[in-house]
Amino acid sequence: MANNKDTPKDQFLVEQMDGCRSGNTLDLHGKGIKKIQKFERLPGVKILDLSCNSIEEIENLDGNTEITELKLYGNNIRQIKNLDRLQELQILQLQYNRITSLRKGLLKLRKLQRLRLDSNQLICLEAREFSGLSQLTSLDISHNKLTDITAVNVLPCLEELLASHNRLCGVIDLSRCNKLQELDLSNNKISEVRGLSLLETLTCVDLSGNVLCSTESLGSLCSLQELNLADNQLKSVCSFSEQFPNLDVLNVANNCINFREGLKSLVQCFHLVELNLAGNITGTSEEAKTMHLAEISYLMPQLERLDGVILNPSNNEKQNAPVTQKTALASASLESTHKIASYLMDFESQMEDLQQSLAKRFSQVKNLMESLPKELPFRPSYTRLTPMPSYGSRPQTRCSSRSRIEEARSFAAQHFEK
Repeated sequence: MANNKDTPKDQFLVEQMDGCRSGNTLDLHGKGIKKIQKFERLPGVKILDLSCNSIEEIENLDGNTEITELKLYGNNIRQIKNLDRLQELQILQLQYNRITSLRKGLLKLRKLQRLRLDSNQLICLEAREFSGLSQLTSLDISHNKLTDITAVNVLPCLEELLASHNRLCGVIDLSRCNKLQELDLSNNKISEVRGLSLLETLTCVDLSGNVLCSTESLGSLCSLQELNLADNQLKSVCSFSEQFPNLDVLNVANNCINFREGLKSLVQCFHLVELNLAGNITGTSEEAKTMHLAEISYLMPQLERLDGVILNPSNNEKQNAPVTQKTALASASLESTHKIASYLMDFESQMEDLQQSLAKRFSQVKNLMESLPKELPFRPSYTRLTPMPSYGSRPQTRCSSRSRIEEARSFAAQHFEK
C-alpha cells in the first residue's frame, strides 16, 4: 500500500493498477509516477509500460522475472541499474532520459534483442558494456553526444544500427558487424566509413549530412538497395554502377556532382526507381536544368521518381494515390521532352563525327604538304625573280609552276618567321 507520508502526486497507488491492466500488459503511461514502488510482484505481466512519467531511478522490479518488454522512455532516469533479475527481457526502451553512460547496467540481459537509448546524454560507449548482449539485433543510440561507436563491433547479431545526430567524426569502422542490414549515421562529421564491403547483408545506408568527399571507402556493396548521401561534399558518381549495382533508391542531393560526367554510370544502375539529385546543377538556367532532367528521365525509363516528381507511378500508386497536377503535367510533357533529349543526343553525335572528319582531313593536308620537295631538282636558266618592292607584295614572274612555287618559298623564308 501507499506510504501515508506520500501524497498522491508523489506515488501512483497500487489500487489504480487494476484499470490499467489488459491481459499480460500493464499500461502506466503518463500517470505522473515519480517512484517505482510496490511493483515487486506483478504476476502474469510481460509488458510493463512506465513511459512519460517523472521516474528518476529504476528500482523494485526484481520480482517480475516474466517481463519481456519494459518501457521507461520519457522519464528523468540518469543511470541504468537494478535490471539484472529480468532475465526474460527482450525489448528495453530508455529513450528521452538523462543517461550519460551504460556502466554495468545491461551486462546480465542476455536475451535482449531491441534497445533504444536515443535522445539521452551518452558521451562514450565501451565494448565491455555490451559484452552480455549477444542476442541484440537493434540498437538506437541517435541524438546523443558520442564521438566513437567502435564498441558496437562486439555485437555479433546486430542487424539495425541507428547513430544519427551525434558527434562522430573522421573514420568509422564497422567491419565486424557481420549481420548488419540497416545503418544510419546521418548528421555527423564523418569523412570515411570502412568495413561496409564486408557486410554482405547490408541493404540500407544513410550517410546524409556528413563531410564525405568520395564513396571509395565504402567499397562494393552488392546487396545495397537504398543509399542516402545527400548534403555531403561528393564530386562524382562515376563509380556507382560498379559499387552499388542493385540500388533501388539513391539520394545525392546538395553535393558538388557534375552529372554530365557521371550520367553514363547512373544509366547502368538498372534497378534504380527513385533518384534525387537536386541542388547539384548550379549556375545554369531553369530551362537548362529542366532539359537535363528530361535527358536523365529519357535515358533511365525505369525511374518512377526524379527529384520528388512522379514520372512512372507503380501499380499501387496508380490504383491508390490520386494523380496530382504536377504529376499530370510531367506525364503530359514526357513524350516531347524525350524527343528533345533524343535530338540533343543526335546533335552531339553529329558534332563528334564532324570533328573526327575535320581532324582526318587536316592530317591528309599536312601529310601532302610534307611530301612536297624542299628544293627543285634543277633551276631553269630563264628564271628571273622580280625585285620585291616592299613586305607583303606578291612575287611577279612568268615562269613555270615549279618556278613559281620556288619563288613563293623564297619569299616566305625572307618575310615570315617559322
